[in-house]
Amino acid sequence: MHYFDIDVIVNAVVEQDPVKHLEAKGLILNAFNNNMFVISTLVIQEVGYTLARLDVSSEEIEQNLAFFNSQNAYPVEYATLKRGIELGALIGFRHINDCVHTAIAEHLNCKTLYTYNKWDFKRIQKHTKLEISIL
Repeated sequence: MHYFDIDVIVNAVVEQDPVKHLEAKGLILNAFNNNMFVISTLVIQEVGYTLARLDVSSEEIEQNLAFFNSQNAYPVEYATLKRGIELGALIGFRHINDCVHTAIAEHLNCKTLYTYNKWDFKRIQKHTKLEISIL
């Protein structure tokens, strides 16, 4: 499985940078085609928030949330939250959601976590065996 961080999903949905937009769409489409796509309910929540901040219409946000909610969306469970907190403690509790994303991907034995978030995940990467692909 390939876990997709919020920024990859948002770049696929909203064209902010043409190169990232095409890259994100391609990675997601490839994962869909190979039944390797997974996100979490935390990603879905963050997608809604981020799309609203980018002034995407409510209708389009609802459509995207419904679509991603119908996909392989793993719920945040206590065990993964606990691991996310452990990772958070190791990096000073900054960007705890990224730690929870990592914990979920670990729990699901994902092959790769894809993200554009170099700064935060470079710090987290030191504390996990998970392959984090910083795009």
